[in-house]
Amino acid sequence: MWQYVLLIILPLIVHHFKVKQTVTYACGIDNVNNRNRNAMALFWGMLTVLLLLRHESVGRDLPTYRYIFNFISRSSWSRSIWRSAEIGFNFLIKSIASLTGSFRLLIIVSTILGVYPIAKAYVKYSEDASLTIAVFLIMSNFVLFFSGLKQTIAISIGFIAFEFVKKKKLVQFEITVCIAMMFHASAFMIAFMYPLYHVRITKKWLWGIVPALVLVFAFNEQIFEVLTAFLMLFTDYYGTVSNTGAYTMLILFAGFAVFSYIVPDETTIDGDTIGMRNFLLMAIVIQMFAPLHTLAMRMNYYYIAFIPLLLPKVIKNRSERWDQVAVIFRHIMVVFFVMYFFATAPNDNVLDTFPYRFVWDSI
Repeated sequence: MWQYVLLIILPLIVHHFKVKQTVTYACGIDNVNNRNRNAMALFWGMLTVLLLLRHESVGRDLPTYRYIFNFISRSSWSRSIWRSAEIGFNFLIKSIASLTGSFRLLIIVSTILGVYPIAKAYVKYSEDASLTIAVFLIMSNFVLFFSGLKQTIAISIGFIAFEFVKKKKLVQFEITVCIAMMFHASAFMIAFMYPLYHVRITKKWLWGIVPALVLVFAFNEQIFEVLTAFLMLFTDYYGTVSNTGAYTMLILFAGFAVFSYIVPDETTIDGDTIGMRNFLLMAIVIQMFAPLHTLAMRMNYYYIAFIPLLLPKVIKNRSERWDQVAVIFRHIMVVFFVMYFFATAPNDNVLDTFPYRFVWDSI
């Protein structure tokens, strides 16, 4: 547990450590922003070390990945690559198995591929390292890093696709989506990022959006049955429809959405904030199906990964009317989410993330 304590506390200390004099650097970044980036870089650097050095018992899916690794290592190249639609990950496994036969190397390579694009985006776009870290801890993406190798890579490719979305490079974006799907079939959800980011959904839209969301929630089971008729690949792979008890996160996302529409000044809000706020609406829609099937949660990983970046941007773009309220809520969220993580995560032991063990530890 002490590993997670250091992972969280040290970046928070770096972010809030103040020097006596504000220094302006040649690149135009004052020491406040510099501390913010240092804190984010420290968090992701420490998280990467924990991921690289984790024992195979840390991460529920790792035994399955070892089984797949051993199977592919004994199979021919053609049988290995085409054993599933996720040919990119199959190729990665076969390459490593052929070169070294080391499953540990697969963990290392998958970790680097899965972490670097996301870490780079978080360092670049986070406006408040402490809030970003606190919110990220309670997102299911955090524990997924320790368990889901191929989907973590797909999510990281989604952040590469996000850069093409911002620059309106549609062809490169579509190619990136196809590459992501070669690592995890659910990555087709990334394709919706392009139109979502470029639609300017303002408060006026809520008169139509809110009733639509209510209808989707009311008929979520019927809608999901229709959707799964076209997604039999996923329902066969992940099982049948069942209640997964995901209402808590749905309520939390709805609260974030209310906060994101009330607090900002719509006349000065920037494009990234609007785009990520649209991603949050998408996350709410997908989360409405999460109580029915874990498939929905897998589809939602690509959008909830942006929520820790959105909330600091919302507070930065706050209107004068909500200035003090936004600042107070910021402090409350940081303290509450960090405390909530330490209070609940070890007991829930989601995806066998707790207790943490190093590779050299004995069980």
